[in-house]
Amino acid sequence: MPGTRTKRMHERYQRYQKIHFRKGVCNLCDTIKSPSLKEFKYWRIVKNLFPWDRIALVQDMIIPKRHTVYEKLTVKEKKELDRLKSGYINEKYVVIAEATHRKKSIPDHFHLHLIILK
Repeated sequence: MPGTRTKRMHERYQRYQKIHFRKGVCNLCDTIKSPSLKEFKYWRIVKNLFPWDRIALVQDMIIPKRHTVYEKLTVKEKKELDRLKSGYINEKYVVIAEATHRKKSIPDHFHLHLIILK
């Protein structure tokens, strides 16, 4: 998202992309790079390593434990996500954001941004 990261964070993110975004490797699936802050049956919450630091005091992401796009989530995964949105996420965060498909840096692994605004 343009304007959501400071220049310094954006440059750091671009350097990371050039080095680490290799074809066939999903950084969200890599639990070493994205350790879980909270685990659920089908979902986990991870810290965004490159937050939208112009607008976010806290920015985490919720991701399915398996590598998939939204359209291929199971009914059980969607039900748990809905429960988390109305419960845990609603209590901990202020905004849930999803980039449009053309702007997603990791389009093949569904994820939502969980934000506490500055």
